[in-house]
Amino acid sequence: MRRRSRLVRRLLVVEVVTVLATVLIAAGVSGVGTASLVEADATARMVGLARTVAASPGVAPAVATRDSAALEPAAEAVRLGADASFVTIMTPDGTRLTHPDRTLIGLPYQGTFLPAARGETVVETFPGTLGPSVRAIVPITAGPGAPVVGMVAVGLLRVDVAGRVLRELAVLALGAVAAIGIGVGLAVVAARRVRRDTLGLEPAEITALHRHHEAVLHAMREGLLVLDERDRLAVVNDEAARLLGVDPAAGLTGRTLGELGVDPALAARLADPSPIGDETVLVGERLLLLNRTRADDDGSGHRAWVVTLRDRTEVEQVMRALDDARSVAGALRFQAHEHANHLQAVSTLIELGAHDDARDLAVRWSRERSLLGQDLREAVADPALAALVLDKATDARDRGIALRIAPGTAFPAPTGDADASDDHLTVVGNLLDNALDAALDVALEGDGRGVVELDLSAGDDALVIRVADDGPGLPDPDAAFAAGWSTKSGTTAAGVRGLGLALVARVVARRGGTVRVGPGLAHDDGPGRGTAFVVTLPRAPGSTGSAVSRAEGEAVADTAHGHHQAGDAQA
Repeated sequence: MRRRSRLVRRLLVVEVVTVLATVLIAAGVSGVGTASLVEADATARMVGLARTVAASPGVAPAVATRDSAALEPAAEAVRLGADASFVTIMTPDGTRLTHPDRTLIGLPYQGTFLPAARGETVVETFPGTLGPSVRAIVPITAGPGAPVVGMVAVGLLRVDVAGRVLRELAVLALGAVAAIGIGVGLAVVAARRVRRDTLGLEPAEITALHRHHEAVLHAMREGLLVLDERDRLAVVNDEAARLLGVDPAAGLTGRTLGELGVDPALAARLADPSPIGDETVLVGERLLLLNRTRADDDGSGHRAWVVTLRDRTEVEQVMRALDDARSVAGALRFQAHEHANHLQAVSTLIELGAHDDARDLAVRWSRERSLLGQDLREAVADPALAALVLDKATDARDRGIALRIAPGTAFPAPTGDADASDDHLTVVGNLLDNALDAALDVALEGDGRGVVELDLSAGDDALVIRVADDGPGLPDPDAAFAAGWSTKSGTTAAGVRGLGLALVARVVARRGGTVRVGPGLAHDDGPGRGTAFVVTLPRAPGSTGSAVSRAEGEAVADTAHGHHQAGDAQA
């Protein structure tokens, strides 16, 4: 709700005073200039009129013969026709031959006339018999070079000049009043516009609001963007700059997302003018929750888009971990009964006195459970990666899928690269998840299918990760790495589908590697030929392919032993 504002009142007063002062000064200067122009014009007109009378035919002979009767009608006709106050023709000694007041004819002329008697033109303001007047006196000669035979004086009373000045100033005053009215009207309109734009707030309140806005904007842990109607950034906070991977000090406002080099997937999604609500978008290697709504700009008709970005990467990781924990818990409950059966069989053999058979049965089951852990301790030097593979193997066995470690697998622990282990986990984990899902589709057919093979190898310059399955295969390998693309519908407990391979592709691209898609573990050449993903990652400078150290081997053994115990419980 708008309210009265001292700022608006001050601006209105300043604008009105400025308009009045400007118009009055301009009017005063114009008035002085107009008065001078009117007087100059009157003087020039009197000089021209006097010269015209002096050059008129018959004037010089009549002056030479002192013929007042002949000169007076002509002089009076000129005075009336030219709107002059007087036309006086005189002899060289200043005796009047004509005058509007006939009683003054024959009397001496009052004013300066001697220069005119010598052939000069005289212009002056003089208080004559009719009153103060502007007058011009010119000589009368019979021809060029002839002696002066008389003079003619033409004048205009100052009262008449002042009247003309007043008429001109009246017109000027009307213009000044109109200018003042227009200026004051525009000042009122401008004051109302300022009050509308500022909502009646005072300068201190506007400053405080701006500071609070900036503090809140940059303290938010949610990315905020405001895009104008040309899709240019109007507002961007620090969290949004971080999520988009741009420098907040690089002058972001006024530029488009494309100019800033933002992830093309996000720029393309925001190019769609429809509103967006809680949509998951993969930006780089971050999973963001995107919202966009349209907002009016203070009712002026200009449109703006308000975009919010929330980082869901860590939440997604927690959800996946929770999903894995739920799967393990379910498997533990499922296999508790199976372990009970195993223990019952061993107990029965003991009761029957078949102690050797009971021992052999328990050792055989234990050996079968420990084979995968032993293989991983020898093949994978990264404890986290070994634990991940063991988890996936347990999950695969519970789902009726065979996860095989390819012969010759050897994967060293990463050295000299703090992010390498996390990247290996991302690549291997997502590839195994997709391969297990694909193998599950054919495992239920009961023909020995449902196999996933993992092959990890290390060369001098690169690490190679190969995950193959005998599932139905990919209908479109080129589109498989696009965010949101999936052969399955719906969502998982961890979130939307279609993000695993997209993350793999982005990790591989960031590390400068390659990923290839080819045929997998096919049983025949038909449609169910399976899929194989081969990822090649350049090795960090200074890393080596040495065997697992003793300490690392013990750590892997401890980790594998823990997972092995979980696997026993599930078996």
